Amino acid sequence: MAQPEFFSGKTLYPFIGALLALSALFGLVVMPRLGQGSHFLDKPAPDFELPVVANGASSEARVKLSQLHDKVVILDFWATWCGPCAQQAPILDRLARRYDQEVVVLGINVGEAPHVAASYARAKGLSYPILADPEGAAQQVYEATALPTVVVIDRKGNIASFNRGVVRQAELERTLRELRERS
Repeated sequence: MAQPEFFSGKTLYPFIGALLALSALFGLVVMPRLGQGSHFLDKPAPDFELPVVANGASSEARVKLSQLHDKVVILDFWATWCGPCAQQAPILDRLARRYDQEVVVLGINVGEAPHVAASYARAKGLSYPILADPEGAAQQVYEATALPTVVVIDRKGNIASFNRGVVRQAELERTLRELRERS
């Protein structure tokens, strides 16, 4: 009995190759854009108030997001055990130092004890304020389900950019340039 034409090598292998190519294309192009917090874009940033555990004015310092009006704010949701977060931190530190007069970078450590975040920040030499969110309240409001999650908030308090995963410095600088040109 003869096999149907589809199962012959002439048709099956090119079909599998095309299917793999489409899967790769979907994975590279479409998947990174899914779940990037697009429903947050151009909407007011949810407010929060968290304690500063490193690089604050005092040991009692707290940051309330709504009090940072007229500044661009970059939020970085991270944890000490997160490898990609360790890649993101030096990028944000360079931006915090370079744009210190116009941009506020806040590292929001999630799910860990405050002293763990403070020790990590000191060991890495981070210059920007590190906030503690041990119960994950701010993380939940921002739907920062993957770490790191980097959120850029414009001077009016609206979310201008929302990214899960490591964001390259060039991309963040482009976003900051666009925000500067808008205002």
